[in-house]
Amino acid sequence: MKRILYTICAAVLIVSCTADLENQTSVTTNSGEYAGKIINSSQGAINGTILVRFDEKAESRLADAITRSGATRTGIGGVDAILNEVNASKVTPVFTITAKNRDKIHARGLHLWYSLTFDSACDIDVVASKLAKVGEVNRVEFEHEIKRVSNPQSTQKTSLSLNGATRSSSKEGVPFNDLYAKYQWGISNSDNNHYIDWRSSNWEVFAPIAEADINVVPAWKLCKGDPSIIVAVVDEGVMYSHEDLHENMWVNLAEKTGVAGVDDDDNGYVDDIHGFNFVSGVLNIRTNKWEKGEITWDKIDSDGKGDTGHGTHVAGVISAMNNNFKGICGIAGGSGNGDGVRIMSIQTFSGNSGTLSSDKARAFIYAADCGAHILQNSWSFGSANTVGDNVPSNDKAFRNNESVLADALDYFIAEGGDEEGPLAGGLAIFASSNDGENLIGYPAGYEPCIAVSAFGPALRPTYYTNYGPGTDIMAPGGEALYPNGSILSTMPPQLSDASCPNYGMMQGTSQACPHVSGVAALGLSYAKQLGKRYTADEFRTMLISATNDIEPYLTGSVANIPWTNNSYKNMEYESLKGKRLFGAGYIDTYKLLLQIDGTPYIVVKSGEDCVIDLAPHFGDGIKSAYFSSAKEVLDHGTESPIGLEIGAYSKGVLSIKTTKSGVTMLSVSLLVGGGSLNDQSRPIPTKVTKQIVIISRSTTSTNSGWL
Repeated sequence: MKRILYTICAAVLIVSCTADLENQTSVTTNSGEYAGKIINSSQGAINGTILVRFDEKAESRLADAITRSGATRTGIGGVDAILNEVNASKVTPVFTITAKNRDKIHARGLHLWYSLTFDSACDIDVVASKLAKVGEVNRVEFEHEIKRVSNPQSTQKTSLSLNGATRSSSKEGVPFNDLYAKYQWGISNSDNNHYIDWRSSNWEVFAPIAEADINVVPAWKLCKGDPSIIVAVVDEGVMYSHEDLHENMWVNLAEKTGVAGVDDDDNGYVDDIHGFNFVSGVLNIRTNKWEKGEITWDKIDSDGKGDTGHGTHVAGVISAMNNNFKGICGIAGGSGNGDGVRIMSIQTFSGNSGTLSSDKARAFIYAADCGAHILQNSWSFGSANTVGDNVPSNDKAFRNNESVLADALDYFIAEGGDEEGPLAGGLAIFASSNDGENLIGYPAGYEPCIAVSAFGPALRPTYYTNYGPGTDIMAPGGEALYPNGSILSTMPPQLSDASCPNYGMMQGTSQACPHVSGVAALGLSYAKQLGKRYTADEFRTMLISATNDIEPYLTGSVANIPWTNNSYKNMEYESLKGKRLFGAGYIDTYKLLLQIDGTPYIVVKSGEDCVIDLAPHFGDGIKSAYFSSAKEVLDHGTESPIGLEIGAYSKGVLSIKTTKSGVTMLSVSLLVGGGSLNDQSRPIPTKVTKQIVIISRSTTSTNSGWL
């Protein structure tokens, strides 16, 4: 998705700007003594509104004036003189301040951000220049609409070829009975080649690879989700009544059981049962409450343009209800007992409309204050290479050009999560963009965020994904070059294909991003289960390091892929090799959960003889210990899932070999302080046993897999 800045003219007030302002020459925002306070461009900005961050010394006058003047003036002489000139009609705080968040908002200076509304006929450059000259004004920011625009080559919706799916056609290894699970190659690609009909592709694509997934199946043996974990989906509205989502939607109980039209939980938002619609929501100046924020997902105009089902699709990847004989599996969707992670709908796109920068920023604050642990963002401003200079290409430019949004993101990362749960702070996860560029979009590139690129069924970067500096991690994004190669997830019935009602396929970094959010949510669920707590930075580090190396798969090419403006592109994978363009690699759910519970693991290459150095597990003095046993931990009557063969032991080193990809648990016992448990004539040695997870893959990275 790209950020397109549309100029929207506000209704013209009856009174025009004063002669003094009309006669001013338009001021260029990047020059002059006070230009440094004007932090972004007016190109494409919304007329009749400007954001201002005041200096702290103006705080007391602002607080008094907003109440006394009926929210039309600030109490700051220099500013109010300008507001008189431009016939200002409204002065409102950008962020909603309540008794619950007041201290946190004030500690970060967010209470100093105000939105000024005035005659839309006035020259906003002139207004900004005048405001910048006032000593109490710290920053001036033009308002832009962040509007969803889909690139049909990179976010296309495709139909699913069902191949005779029935309710008994569950996916091998998946512990759930969901109808279409076998088509979810991003969940498990081990038996999926039949359903991804790559041989009938119009392009000479690579065969799907069994390891091209998020390795969640073994992780589900440890945890399947937790309803206390909340993922805020910043997107189109999520269909909260969907057959495969309704039980896993976040519910604001105070509003659901309260009085309609009343802010029952006193958070500044009226009737926000499953989240809030920041596109349609309006501020009631009399009550200072946000109203009319009902979540929607099916606004389509007469030309068939509008909502796409995108928010509902993203939500299903994360937490579609598992084990309900319907639809798909959610990564953290629970076991079928109401124990999936919860989806909060933060609607910032509706029909053909988007939100202003300040509305998006306010949405981030709302998510944090409502206890969301993860901020899921499948949207982007786009790459500066593709969209142009009006979007940021580095952190400094992002903070300068999108200051109110950056401040709100920092707030979520610091104040999200909960006081007693597994995460102190929040995780902000963003799609890298779909421009096919060696430059990721923002906000994904902002250092505190997690930037997600996409790979396809053959474990190669997709043709549309952005990558390069700032990329943190990769996940399945789907690839429509393959029949059934896109990502299957939930859809509103009115927006889905008749052959598969309530579900549909999409591709894009928009689909890769919720895979990472789902894995993070499952990891937090497991941490909650074990009673562990992490800072946001600690958990972010674990998430990004729970990966596999994609470098071995950067071989070959695919030619003549349809691209924009009737053009074509070639994917030369070899040219991407060795340049560290894809972050830490592609995500591995099981590795994340092993990090959380502290179980050590070793990655080996299937089909080759391998040795395990046991010293990291038993200590450096292990060479003097006696070997007792090494055996695979299996359920009774089951075969080794990786074809494990245990070889000889010598001086702290154990030889093994595997014949298949997968995971298993190896239990190793050594004797310390003697040579035999059966020799009663001597002191009995101590038996020390450790369990080690063996992860067998067809290729391995150059490191040992230790974290």
